[in-house]
Amino acid sequence: MQTLKQPTKHPEIEAGEIEKLLSIIQPAPLLRIGHFSDEGETLPALLNQFCDREGYAYLLNCTTIDYHERLHSRYNSEPACTIKLFDLARPNYMQHGKFYDYLFVTSEIAASQRASFLQKSHKVIKNAGLILIFLPSSATEETAWWYELLEEYYFVATNTIVLDNYWSVVISKKMHGWGG
Repeated sequence: MQTLKQPTKHPEIEAGEIEKLLSIIQPAPLLRIGHFSDEGETLPALLNQFCDREGYAYLLNCTTIDYHERLHSRYNSEPACTIKLFDLARPNYMQHGKFYDYLFVTSEIAASQRASFLQKSHKVIKNAGLILIFLPSSATEETAWWYELLEEYYFVATNTIVLDNYWSVVISKKMHGWGG
């Protein structure tokens, strides 16, 4: 069952800050970038352009029906992008046996779903892959909660980068051979 919940409207992430953030992506053959999103147009556009330019695969998982309908026609025919309507409540996040090197998360994840989300995400991120969780910079309590959960679900080397006046990103690494 797809969620009909409307995400909270946040300001767009500044394009220049996203481009700086993309410099953390290490070149590799057959690199895959996943993205769970429920709003925003700047990040998907820049991730798609980046993947197209570099020859990488970009999977945009839209977590609300309205968002998917808005973006589907724009990204459905893009060569680097696969766009899907994605239910975060599904029991498993694996799709066609493919793993992500980088997993961007801009979807709002309910507090009650965060542990399950990380557990399922851990299984689809390659060893030493990164998860990048975008949060309002003012959400210090929420950031602290994510840090605890990331450690509990076998992510390490967690750091926060302030992107602009509104956004920060929590970045954490899946370690080889850890967890389920």
